[in-house]
Amino acid sequence: MAHSFTEKQQLSRMLKKITSIFFNQKSKLNQPNSKSLIPDNKIILNNSFNKNNPQVVLNQGDTIGIIAGSRELPISFAKTASELGLSVCAVCFEGETSKQIENFTKQVCWIKLGQLGKIINFFKKHGVANAVFIGGISRVKSFKDVSLDMRGALFMAKLRSTKDDVILRGLADELANEDIEVLDSTVFAKEHLVPSGVLTKTKPSKEQLRDIEVGREAIRALSEQHIGQLVVIKDGVVTAVEAVEGSDEAIRRGGKLGHSGTVVVKCAKVNQDMRFDVPVIGINTIRAMLEVSASVLALEAGRCLVMDKDKLLALANENGLVIIGCEPLV
Repeated sequence: MAHSFTEKQQLSRMLKKITSIFFNQKSKLNQPNSKSLIPDNKIILNNSFNKNNPQVVLNQGDTIGIIAGSRELPISFAKTASELGLSVCAVCFEGETSKQIENFTKQVCWIKLGQLGKIINFFKKHGVANAVFIGGISRVKSFKDVSLDMRGALFMAKLRSTKDDVILRGLADELANEDIEVLDSTVFAKEHLVPSGVLTKTKPSKEQLRDIEVGREAIRALSEQHIGQLVVIKDGVVTAVEAVEGSDEAIRRGGKLGHSGTVVVKCAKVNQDMRFDVPVIGINTIRAMLEVSASVLALEAGRCLVMDKDKLLALANENGLVIIGCEPLV
């Protein structure tokens, strides 16, 4: 049967629409992160460290383990995981981890630093197959508060170095030998990652930008020696490098030496394993800067975490500080 020109146009438009819908659906099927195709009871975690298993799929009700250090980040992680319907089992360190974490966990095991056997036994008892290291442990306390159990003593005896990265990677290997995989520590903290660009009302001057670059290159050079993630700069001179005292004390030390107007730069190490010790700043970082009249905080975009971002930026803006997310070192 013959079709008029108008009918042919309508048929053509209909075919194009059907074809477009088909290819759009096909495209979505090839995207594992497409929310419309993820069942409500499934939780997909990006696991960038493991190229053989780049995504971990969990069901609501599944258990996830946390080896929880200090400050807010472990609490934020546990809260997010529990809100998603996961059962959280946390290993917490006496004198380090906040007891608030117990509000968002199903099971908690309190240990002293060095009790590796206790960690493994606790996770295996509660069926933990995936775990995350999150939050820091004071290196100063680690010099005096270690209590090695048998598994911990055997582990330390075979380490080739006591550098943080070596210890943490070794711990991950020990857990992997027990069928417990350590995931990227930012899996539930993506919203806390620093964006690129100036985050405050005040913008950096040309001189401050030069100091930021000096700091970035200093951290790049220090990465191979696993020394700190923060430096303080004044007029092109490094006035402090973060050591075992932590970021806030390094800021104070560098500020006292450089006087007002210092520039603070914090980046992940070039060879940073994102499963451990991802750089974090919080409102106490800003308070430490204000104590010594520092002027700029430069953070590596996409590889540093900011806690209490709104409050932190409000305090920075009230005091005319500059906060900038700078280009990643890698």
